[in-house]
Amino acid sequence: WSPISPPSSRQGVNGWRLVAASLCFPSSWSLLEKFSKTLDEIHKPVPDFGPGSRNAEMIFRIFDNLKTEQSVRRFNWSVYSDNELFHDDRAAEHLKKGALGAGAFMRVEHQTLRKLPVSGDILFTVRIHIDPLAATAKQDNRADICAGFVASLEVLDAAQLAYKGLTQERDRLIAALRKIGEMEETP
Repeated sequence: WSPISPPSSRQGVNGWRLVAASLCFPSSWSLLEKFSKTLDEIHKPVPDFGPGSRNAEMIFRIFDNLKTEQSVRRFNWSVYSDNELFHDDRAAEHLKKGALGAGAFMRVEHQTLRKLPVSGDILFTVRIHIDPLAATAKQDNRADICAGFVASLEVLDAAQLAYKGLTQERDRLIAALRKIGEMEETP
């Protein structure tokens, strides 16, 4: 991400723009569609992250105030019906490939931001982790994991569910998580 002078201003063409990228494993988006766009433009389709939203302003503040000696990391989750790494589909087509429930795969993006000292550009990295939902049953703290995930799913509004491709699948996914969370430990 490169600042457009002045970096703290987001009026007109100013702001942060995607100017260089290497993408191996997209999570339902296309680099071709995002390249050279601003943060506003890239996040426009994401519910609650559009231009002028509280979340968009928070992202701008993080980018504008990031220090070279600090790094920022966050995690973003999604649910897929397969364990393929490469998904450049933009309409949640990955969920139409198979049923969810116990056959679902958790896809977690470990994202990091780091400001480069000479250019002032920001390096954004994403590492993809994929695990079958059924693997949660092997976790000692599976009840807590499942309860937390259920709570996250229950608060998604219609736009967020549609964006994540879970409009038709949320209830089945919640039922599968509750079943896993209630499983007794195996010796």
